[in-house]
Amino acid sequence: MLQFYRCLLGEFKKRKRSLFLLLHLGIPLILPCTLVMYFLSRNNPINSEASYVIFFELIGVGTPVIISIICGMVADSENEAGHFQNMVGVIQSKTISFMSQTTMMIFSYSAAIFLTILIYSLALKFLVGVHEVHFTLYYLTGIIFIIASIFQYFFYQVLGYKYGIGISSICGFGGLIITALSLTTIGDKVWKFLPWAWANRFSEYLTDYWKMTDITLFSNPMLVTGYYLFLILTIGMAVLSIVWINNWTGRKTID
Repeated sequence: MLQFYRCLLGEFKKRKRSLFLLLHLGIPLILPCTLVMYFLSRNNPINSEASYVIFFELIGVGTPVIISIICGMVADSENEAGHFQNMVGVIQSKTISFMSQTTMMIFSYSAAIFLTILIYSLALKFLVGVHEVHFTLYYLTGIIFIIASIFQYFFYQVLGYKYGIGISSICGFGGLIITALSLTTIGDKVWKFLPWAWANRFSEYLTDYWKMTDITLFSNPMLVTGYYLFLILTIGMAVLSIVWINNWTGRKTID
């Protein structure tokens, strides 16, 4: 456990002066500012429900691309720093190295999500003039997005190490398309099998529960099935990733 914490701290230190940090600080500023400018330019005022839906749909659609680029970027930086020696040679346990790196990215995503929500919700309240900004709902939805992203981090981390940022990013755009389609009626029956759809679909149930407090959150069989599939697929992806990294010897030239 001590080695894990040391590796985790080391991962954060390596990202202090890098594009990784700029992305996690830049996006929380760019997205809220862009949306607020759009809302202020509208002739008709935006209501609280629409501002909430637009915000999280944009985050949901953009998340696969962002995660895929970050995972590919982190993997390529390890290659440039010493041909993955931190992963395959220097640190005794590949599992600890891989898990600390993935945990670092998930923590960074969490901080970026909460910062984005903070800036956006305050701007809605005090600049746009939306009277009913449900801060608790925003942060609960943010937690859903963070938890739902875990599968993607393991998935794109493996792609990043195996193939590099190019293939990882292409697959990220594939995730974007899946997310966008799953927001429509096309995804009504199949969203629970699609990790890229989980965040937005689970948050829909949260907003329904928020509006109607007399219903039980887990009374919907579709939601319960989605919850179990989320657990099974996320844990399965994590286990498969750890097994893969322990058998990985580095990226070959033909990759």
